[in-house]
Amino acid sequence: MTELSEEAGNALRSALDAEHAAVWVYGLTTAYATESRVHNAINDAIEQHKRVRDTAVKVIRGAGQTAPSAQPAYDVGAQVTDQGSAIELLVKAETDCQTGWRSVLENTDDPGLRSTALDGLTTAATRATRWRLTIGQQPAAQAFPGQA
Repeated sequence: MTELSEEAGNALRSALDAEHAAVWVYGLTTAYATESRVHNAINDAIEQHKRVRDTAVKVIRGAGQTAPSAQPAYDVGAQVTDQGSAIELLVKAETDCQTGWRSVLENTDDPGLRSTALDGLTTAATRATRWRLTIGQQPAAQAFPGQA
C-alpha cells in the first residue's frame, strides 16, 4: 500500500479531476475537428490522458483512498462552434491539467508520484503549446506551465 499525505492526496485528486474533464472535453471536440491531423492529435491526446488518469486512480486506490469519479458532463464555460473554438477549449483543458500536476509535484516527495506528475505536466504543456500553434495563439508556450 502506497502512503499519500493529505496534501499529496488532495493535489492528486485535483489532478485526476482535471484529467477526467480533459478526457470528456477531448471527446466533445472530436465533433468539431475538420482536419485529419487535428482529429488524429485529439485521438492521441485522449489515449495519453486516459493513461495518466488510470495511473492516478491506481495510486489513489493503492493508498487505500477513494478516487473521484468522472462527471457525466462538464461545464466548459464557452460555446464551441467550430474547430478553432474547440481547440481553444483544449488549451484550457490542458492548462487545467498542468495546474493539477504541478500541484502534485509541489506536494509530494515520493519519487514515483513525482515522475507521474512530471509526465502529466510536461505532456499537457507540450499539447497546449501545439494547440496554441495550431490556432496561431501567441505566445504559444508558457514560461512556467501549471503556475496559476
